[in-house]
Amino acid sequence: MTTSTWITMIVIMVCVWGGFFWVLLTAIRKESGKSACHDGMT
Repeated sequence: MTTSTWITMIVIMVCVWGGFFWVLLTAIRKESGKSACHDGMT
């Protein structure tokens, strides 16, 4: 594969996984804000 193909693939993967983790973290933050428990990230 060419370099531009790799770059495009990596950028797409970062966007997909970044969005996935963002949603996950937002949900965890919302839940931990609701109940007074530690989110385990700090």
